[in-house]
Amino acid sequence: MITFTEYLKPNITIETELIGKDRFYIYNYQGLHYRVFSSLATLNIFLNQEQTSWIFECETDAELESFLYKSPLYIKKS
Repeated sequence: MITFTEYLKPNITIETELIGKDRFYIYNYQGLHYRVFSSLATLNIFLNQEQTSWIFECETDAELESFLYKSPLYIKKS
């Protein structure tokens, strides 16, 4: 469930996704490229230092949903 969306630019958003007790931060570039972060700290590292601090990246909504809802982080807490 998306709990919050912040627009960095009209075509770039950060979505906060809550799944069970886990919170993920999704960097969405034009709906064409997604990067998933496990914390705000790792997201900030990416935004400020452009380092590869994400835990998953993909190019489609289907891949993103598959990761989020089948992720070992999610499965362990179900």
